[in-house]
Amino acid sequence: MSSQEILARLSDAIVNLDRASVPSLVEEALAAGLSPYEVLANGLSKGMRRVGELFRANEVYIPEVLVACDAYYAALNVVRPKIDRTEARNFLGTMVIGTIYGDVHTVGKDVAIPVFEAAGLNVVDLGVGVPADRFVQAVKEHNAQIVGLGTYMTASFMHTKDVVEALKAAGLRDRVKVICGGPSAEPEAARRLGADDASDDAWEAVGKIKALLAQLPPEYKGASA
Repeated sequence: MSSQEILARLSDAIVNLDRASVPSLVEEALAAGLSPYEVLANGLSKGMRRVGELFRANEVYIPEVLVACDAYYAALNVVRPKIDRTEARNFLGTMVIGTIYGDVHTVGKDVAIPVFEAAGLNVVDLGVGVPADRFVQAVKEHNAQIVGLGTYMTASFMHTKDVVEALKAAGLRDRVKVICGGPSAEPEAARRLGADDASDDAWEAVGKIKALLAQLPPEYKGASA
């Protein structure tokens, strides 16, 4: 079986919501000599991009997207630890993302992460109820260029300013872009709180994130494992 056929099987498994088969298909692909990054970028991520196309065309809905994400995560658990630093340079950039403190919602973040990874980002999931200082620590630890704040309630959305101020105090604000996500996040309101942009649509957010990365000074661009 050719490399393209193997990658197509991986992509199809995501689109077909075949969570049970994905981990073994990843192992087969790696055993066949495909690099971990290739498995992720040209197999799994291609499948998630196709799921996104189907969702935006109203051919699948959120329940199916969640199952596709579950299949993607099952595969990611196998392939992600095998990506070395050399391959990580292929990523567009590194994003640290978490549901901001005061909020425990996970669904939006868990959908957004595979969408962002399918677009070529190296995404570090910080979980839920993340305090401002943890975002600061993660930016330093992972040399991140993007900070993603999940803000699904108006009250937690207001904590955006706290994260931005913490980044400023740490001397990191000029080297990162901050984007908010969730039903309570609106672009102009996010900018008033110090963020750079916001979106309630993960696929729309991809374009915004790429535009924000392009605005960073050259010395801060690039990915880090």
